[in-house]
Amino acid sequence: MNERLTIQDLIDLLAAKHSMTKKDAEAFVKEFFLLIEQALENEKAVKIKGLGTFKLIDVDRRESVKVTTGERFQIKGHTKVSFSPDTNLR
Repeated sequence: MNERLTIQDLIDLLAAKHSMTKKDAEAFVKEFFLLIEQALENEKAVKIKGLGTFKLIDVDRRESVKVTTGERFQIKGHTKVSFSPDTNLR
């Protein structure tokens, strides 16, 4: 499956597969990702057996060039979320 799923797609699939309301499915999905977000804030990595590992990765600032003007500028450093699927999920 190479198509991308949106949060709404995930909610719709969960509701259909488990005979639940879309409202309940939406509450579950939002709470699930909120729990991951909160755990990442505390631990910097969250491993969910059977699903995979979410990690916070620091990205250093770097220099880039505006294509249209050739002007150099700095891109600020930031933190991003990385996901590595569990071997069973691959």
